[in-house]
Amino acid sequence: MFLNKLIFILLILIILFYIFIRKRDEIYYIEDLLSSEEYEYIKNYVKTINNLKYERFRYIKSINDNKINDIFYSDDIINKIESIINNKIKKSNFPIEYRIYPKGSEGMKCHKDTLLYELPQYEMVYTIENKSDSYTNWFSYLGWNNKIYTKPNSLIIVKAQENTHCVSPVNDGYRTILKLIYTQTDKYNRNYVNELKRFT
Repeated sequence: MFLNKLIFILLILIILFYIFIRKRDEIYYIEDLLSSEEYEYIKNYVKTINNLKYERFRYIKSINDNKINDIFYSDDIINKIESIINNKIKKSNFPIEYRIYPKGSEGMKCHKDTLLYELPQYEMVYTIENKSDSYTNWFSYLGWNNKIYTKPNSLIIVKAQENTHCVSPVNDGYRTILKLIYTQTDKYNRNYVNELKRFT
């Protein structure tokens, strides 16, 4: 009798723990995010970008194109992301960043994204082209290692200070992305200001 009660209690605890884990933010991956017309516009636009800044293992440049802003910060895209993360978000004033990871890039070591606001922001990696052998890894709260090859026109959603994630080195080819942010609040912290300095 006592053993049956103990097993029952353990099962309840396991179920509650699983529910708790499931309610936490994980990393989300969406394929075919934009229409073919929107994707082609972005792909062609970034080809016109020059004077990129070299930053250790990648080339970066902030972009301020009205059409690209309208695409990513449209109600349709925001509503789509909100339905996935089950949270309210809005446009961030942090600039959209274009990045090129060339052959020989060391990738990114495992890390959690830094808090830029008083509430954790959601950071997005939109893949434009991926002609590399590089993969993205992230670890779930239960310790599972997820490995994915990000396709063109796909989006990865990461909540700051949540899941640990990494990007493997580019041994062949190259990868181009847009990095952008959605926020829960306009109240930013010192990290936000420090990050902006990267573009100056």
